[in-house]
Amino acid sequence: MQGVERFVLSFIHTADVHLDAPLHMLADRYELRQDDVRRTLQTIRDLVVSRQVDFWLIAGDLLEYHGGRRATAVFLRDLFESVAPIPVCIAPGNHDPWRADSFYQTMDWPGNVYWFTLEWGVYEFPEKSCVIYGWGFGQPHVYESPLATFPGKLDGYRHHLMVLHGTILNATKDEHQPYAPMSLQELVQADVDYVALGHIHKPEQFVHPLKKRPLAAYPGSPEGLTNKETGERCVLHGELDDAGKLTLQAIPVSQRQIHKLTIHAQGAETAEQLIAGMEAQLGRIADRDLVYVTLTGERAAHFVPSIPVLEQRFSRFFLFAITDETWPDIDAQKLMAEDSIWGKWLAKLAQIEANARSEEEREIARLAKQEALARIGGSMR
Repeated sequence: MQGVERFVLSFIHTADVHLDAPLHMLADRYELRQDDVRRTLQTIRDLVVSRQVDFWLIAGDLLEYHGGRRATAVFLRDLFESVAPIPVCIAPGNHDPWRADSFYQTMDWPGNVYWFTLEWGVYEFPEKSCVIYGWGFGQPHVYESPLATFPGKLDGYRHHLMVLHGTILNATKDEHQPYAPMSLQELVQADVDYVALGHIHKPEQFVHPLKKRPLAAYPGSPEGLTNKETGERCVLHGELDDAGKLTLQAIPVSQRQIHKLTIHAQGAETAEQLIAGMEAQLGRIADRDLVYVTLTGERAAHFVPSIPVLEQRFSRFFLFAITDETWPDIDAQKLMAEDSIWGKWLAKLAQIEANARSEEEREIARLAKQEALARIGGSMR
């Protein structure tokens, strides 16, 4: 019907920022990366303001409980105050639990910041016809589903959102512990319009099995923390209409990207040949990014790559880390025919591979052979 405007509720959803996380592998780049994370949060703040969303939802692991600095907490306080009166709804996670001695409780926070604690919280926003439910970690380790104690929805509201940090069982495999484990069926039974999740750093969305539309999502970490968190990192912008239809848009926000590559040595005989081959694959990566390279494949037995030289040649990147897993082009059959310690070693490994009872055992034998060849090649340098 013309003249009738459909009500739309909107939000920005982020999680797993991990401010002040002890990323020791960054060494002298640590503080620069912390500055990146703060700038990423400012980018998210700018989205909250420019899109004039109704809520900013943060699903845990925002500021590290262990190692988090007061200056960083003050930065967050000022950042949240700058978006007022837009509500900022935060559910603490396992890295930033709601503890009495945490900055979450020992500092004064702006009135537009809403905390969820270890008891289910319910915040009503009548002017938006919306209720936001949430639960937060009270300690670093929680092994039960928080949804088991969810008190249920309030009547009289059009929209219902939830903010939770935890693990959706049977989701994409991740190295994270299954803290606060929940099933998709439990989310369905909660009967809310959207569940803003945190804990898993890889983006993933969950579709309602009956309504066939997004029910819950992990936005992923907004700035890559380890070499497993590659590519663009995003937040989610959600819009919910008066019919309950939800649309989600992933918006890139990271200052830098992490790239993880495996580069084949392709029989390189000199550093120059190897570097030329590497440049061909690294040339399109921005200098501001972090690059983790694993060298693999066969190279000349008389040439062993120098890690310091390669690090210097590719020092244009913000961070460049390289691992050498190449092996020399040694004639293994010829060595095994000789009555030498190297030949006997390779013959033994060949026998183990031939007698392997599974593909896993064969792969272990092959890797051992590569290591043996690498050691033999190193002695020939």
